[in-house]
Amino acid sequence: MASKNLSQSDISRFWNEFSPQIQEVLAAAEDRETWAYQRDDLPELFDTIESSLPGVIAIPPSPQQTQVLHDLITCLASVPFCECIAALAYLERESLADSLDQAEVGIGTATFMVANRMCLSREGDVSSAKIVRDRVQFLVKIGFQLSSFRSSAEEVASYA
Repeated sequence: MASKNLSQSDISRFWNEFSPQIQEVLAAAEDRETWAYQRDDLPELFDTIESSLPGVIAIPPSPQQTQVLHDLITCLASVPFCECIAALAYLERESLADSLDQAEVGIGTATFMVANRMCLSREGDVSSAKIVRDRVQFLVKIGFQLSSFRSSAEEVASYA
């Protein structure tokens, strides 16, 4: 099981590893999400999510885990973009680090997959699932675009 809760300083450290340009794009995405609670508005929601993440990691794959992920998706959709992604990254990192059987998919990825399945099947809190799914897809899209731009720039530089 994960040794510690996700903290506000962990979230800040996570986002500070991104380039200023990426941070700017993600901050703009977060600003468009007017439905999300802010930490000052509902600190107990953030505290509950952060303190419950290690327990989520401890639940083995099962119908119970799927139900917990459904509930987590609803909570993650109600917090800002960056907090949601940091929580998913924490779940992924800690679950893979704790995995004795070398799981190929961490809990962060499993949460995304459950959100995607909820959208496709139209079961459960579909609006929350769509928010979580779209946030992950947006982050992946930004990363892919930057990778493509970097590769193109390197290719053009090689012609010079």
